[in-house]
Amino acid sequence: MAVPTEVTWLRDPHTAAKHDLLKKYLEAWAPILLSRHEMATYAEGFSGPGVYKAGEPGSPVIAHGVFAGALHRHPKRLRMFLMEKDARRVEELRRQMVRAQERQTGYVNQRLSVHIDEGEFHPALLQRLRTSGALGQPLFVLLDSYGGPDIPYSLLKDLAAHDRVEVMVTFVPGFLTRFAEKHEGRRQQGDIAFGGQEWQAVFKKPSTEKFAFLRDQYRDCLHRAGFTHTLHFEMVDEGGRLLYLIFGTKNDKGLEKMKDAMWNVDPNHGVRYRDPKDPDQQQLDLEWDPDTAALRRILHDHVVDSPEGVTIAELQRFTLLETVYRPAQVIRSIRQLRDAKAVDTDTARVSGKTLVLPPRANPSSSPPAEQDGLW
Repeated sequence: MAVPTEVTWLRDPHTAAKHDLLKKYLEAWAPILLSRHEMATYAEGFSGPGVYKAGEPGSPVIAHGVFAGALHRHPKRLRMFLMEKDARRVEELRRQMVRAQERQTGYVNQRLSVHIDEGEFHPALLQRLRTSGALGQPLFVLLDSYGGPDIPYSLLKDLAAHDRVEVMVTFVPGFLTRFAEKHEGRRQQGDIAFGGQEWQAVFKKPSTEKFAFLRDQYRDCLHRAGFTHTLHFEMVDEGGRLLYLIFGTKNDKGLEKMKDAMWNVDPNHGVRYRDPKDPDQQQLDLEWDPDTAALRRILHDHVVDSPEGVTIAELQRFTLLETVYRPAQVIRSIRQLRDAKAVDTDTARVSGKTLVLPPRANPSSSPPAEQDGLW
């Protein structure tokens, strides 16, 4: 979206879906961390005014409400660091956060501190996190910008240097594909965001491949920065407008919980996902048990590319790390592929674990075992 000029603006479907996703993830994130650590921190680089024109809460208010609930169950401590450069929005954000605090008890407010700073988010946010000691503790950083190449690669690298840091970044590829090829300043913005110039190969790509290329380049950017696990959501609204949410973590559990949150987003927001690994680019309705035809295609191709076979556990990990689907959806998909004779299975070769093989490659001569729960 274009950078708004007013203090508040109308909330679009993308934003509603992002906020629903954020809320559901934080509802899992906060209790897990507070059960294990004395302190956790939440930070935003583009906080906005905390409210939309029609009165819907912004992400800081949503996060505050989630954390207040978690602190009732886990009496530890949480901190929120919020950055916003527009002085008018900072004033409104302070009003909204005071109202959020007034809805809570003194007990919660003693344990949930809110720090609001006015200014450009970088490098001020990083300095704030460093001086507060937040980088040495569990930390979630939301970098929900207006979608251009706003987030410097150097910031991602500095954040990823710490093991318990997670980030979620908004990335809209249309800005670079429309404006950067003939504008040196915007190309330089892209170089800063990607940490190099490899992304500029997008200008030589066919128009149908440009967005996917930038998406993959940006995911690689997070990997290079140091986030070992990344997950990207391609969100398409009813008008066909597209944005990517890129999630970076070093923790398998964080990845799993983010994926669970993804499939729980309210479908009434009018936003759907596409799995980037699906060659047919099927749009997926947001529901806990979606049509898994795309997952079957992805798993089939992965098995065919693995002539020695892969175990169910390996397919579940592949699904967790490389697709928008959940590991729990793998077993049923493999059953369906097996029944359609699109893959074979062999239970005798890997200590009783079911091995999934390309069709007609070493088919099992014995009935399938039940040890791993597949059958």
